[in-house]
Amino acid sequence: MEPPFLAAVDLGGTKITASLANREKILAKVYQPAQLEGDNKTIPQQVDLLISYLCDLKGISKDDINAVGIGSCGPFKKKEGHITLVAPNLCGGLTMEREVIPNDWTEIPLETVLSQVFHKLVIDNDAIVAAMAERLFGAGKGEDDLVYVTWSTGIGSGAYVNGRLIKGKNGNAPHLGHIYLVEDGPLCGCGNFGDMEALVSGVAIARDYGGTTEEVFLAYRRGDTRAKEIIEGAAKYFARGLASINAILDTKVFVIGGSVFMNNIDILTPLIENEFYKSFPALSDGVKIRRSALDTYLGDMAALSLVMPDDWIKVWQDEKPWEHAPEKIILEKW
Repeated sequence: MEPPFLAAVDLGGTKITASLANREKILAKVYQPAQLEGDNKTIPQQVDLLISYLCDLKGISKDDINAVGIGSCGPFKKKEGHITLVAPNLCGGLTMEREVIPNDWTEIPLETVLSQVFHKLVIDNDAIVAAMAERLFGAGKGEDDLVYVTWSTGIGSGAYVNGRLIKGKNGNAPHLGHIYLVEDGPLCGCGNFGDMEALVSGVAIARDYGGTTEEVFLAYRRGDTRAKEIIEGAAKYFARGLASINAILDTKVFVIGGSVFMNNIDILTPLIENEFYKSFPALSDGVKIRRSALDTYLGDMAALSLVMPDDWIKVWQDEKPWEHAPEKIILEKW
């Protein structure tokens, strides 16, 4: 097992996945539900513990890790020069009506805590780094105009325009999940009413049906009228969100990932395409809508893309070692 070593972390609203890699392959991968109780340092402490677990598993020290890349749900803000999470899917204190999150956090000092542990740390929005990974290794390979959208617990996006990755002042652009789509719509965890995430996210679909997201799609497949109404409505608003960002960025390719979409491609793809291609033909004609090519490896590859040396990239493009990654180790809560 040859150094150098990189660690990659996919930090989502419901789970955290950490991976350890060297130049040849992904060495190990561990998964754990996000710990949402305790003080607001709990999440960065959990990240540290998961990386420590991988190091112990492979018999190396944390000091042997050259760099740590973290793709995290957002939004972000900068506080004293450090990236701080103000993520409504993690911070229950952002809106007190979001009772499903058992904490009163309004921010998470992710970089402040972890920069004291790791000598090289790179943090970016998970959807932005997913766009990077799909452009390097996946369904957007080589595309200069590309928007990646994740449809999961929440809604996130990342984009390239004329070959340049766009980020914005705090690294949140283009945050598709929080564009307004309807007036006086349902409440989002961020405090908005009627934004895209409040209308179409996995949380929203489950809320509207009164069950889990998986149960809603199973009911749809059985012909349940209520499930059909909810899913078709969500797909309509999702497609309108794509049309809105396309009107701004004039993209060539949408790559869609995330568990809600990837687990239900057969249902959602025709619904999205039917609505999207109704939008202004001068903008929508010729736009491609593709599924993520990296699928379950996307979070690992996205975070690795943040810290992967240039000389590794060509090797990984050619050999696709993520396809032979070990099964993730699933840990219960600490």
